[in-house]
Amino acid sequence: MRLLIALFFILICSSVFLGCKSGKHLTSDSHTQIIVHDKLVPVFRPADSASIRALLECDSNGRVVLSWLDMALSENARLQFKLDSLGNLMADFKVPSDTVFIPGKDSTIIKKTVQTVEVERSLTTWQKFCMVFTIVVLILFVLFVVYKIRSLLINK
Repeated sequence: MRLLIALFFILICSSVFLGCKSGKHLTSDSHTQIIVHDKLVPVFRPADSASIRALLECDSNGRVVLSWLDMALSENARLQFKLDSLGNLMADFKVPSDTVFIPGKDSTIIKKTVQTVEVERSLTTWQKFCMVFTIVVLILFVLFVVYKIRSLLINK
């Protein structure tokens, strides 16, 4: 009889512990990733200017003489002029295209969020069997305890 009771408790404990296992819990996370790119930003410089004021005179021999010259130049302008022997003044003014590149940073923000969705799942056949078996065994155990208590009370 004791062997039957011990076997009975072993079956109950094994069905309770093996019947259900805990599910996996998902956590919702949000990841923010910032990507920084180094790049060169073009900055256009304004147009440069230059001015020349000159006084040209003829000397006694009939040649052109430069008697007075005033030049105003900006830092980026190239000014060249020539006075040839015939008295022709040739001026050349060049402003090269000037773009300055300044280092800068460009950032891109990427947000990723993981959402947890709870889904109701059905029990497996093993879990259903363990639940039914546990209920049947508990009912039998209660009936057995009631029977033993009744037989003890009647025998006194």
